[in-house]
Amino acid sequence: MNLNIRYILAHGWFTGLAAIKSSYYYIIANLCLPLSLLFVVGVLSHGELLPYALAGGLVSMMVTNSIQSAGELTQFRLDDRHQDLIIATKTGPLDYMFGEMLGSFEWSIPSILLYLALDMSYHLLTPYNLVMTMAVCILVTVATLSLVFSILSFVKYTRKSWAISMMLSTLLTVIAPTFYPYTYIPKSVLFVLAILPSTPAAVLEQGLFGLEPMSWLMLVILLAETVVYLFIARYVARWREN
Repeated sequence: MNLNIRYILAHGWFTGLAAIKSSYYYIIANLCLPLSLLFVVGVLSHGELLPYALAGGLVSMMVTNSIQSAGELTQFRLDDRHQDLIIATKTGPLDYMFGEMLGSFEWSIPSILLYLALDMSYHLLTPYNLVMTMAVCILVTVATLSLVFSILSFVKYTRKSWAISMMLSTLLTVIAPTFYPYTYIPKSVLFVLAILPSTPAAVLEQGLFGLEPMSWLMLVILLAETVVYLFIARYVARWREN
């Protein structure tokens, strides 16, 4: 697999750092949903579930940004015809996606720093779970964006992509145990929800932060999903229009 590193870096800069400079107010809007859920969880549980929301909030943020990135790619493909220009070059679909993933990470830097600061203030962060959390964030971003990119590649109208993105966002960030203990869910249901990348990522985060028993099986599931969804995005998703 030969990747076009120069293109990936350029695409990441275009959709990440450059976008932050020109549209910084979107960062505030991007933080509204997870921070509001954080507030609601803290108030309704009288602070009891706040550590869970802090542990899963970073996963939720990475997933949300991945979904928005996939929506951006849909606009590039259908409205701006940017993807047609890329197809005409030697750039492949993985270069395209990895460039968007890099941009998503760059776009997430303010959110990551905010959540890490909150985790530190609640004494949840250690050097070990910091490194592991970054690894989980990378995996969940690759898996989520690959999955969503594959689904949205078959959408023919931009308006439909908005509705699909909203439904995926609800599934991946609200229904998945990102803001509440995964032990609240029966094991049979948990393994069904594990098809969503945010579920094993959230379970891992709760284990890493010492909030619930660690499940290394979920790490295996997340790794497998990352590979499978990336394969689907490369070989199944529609790259060229018929």
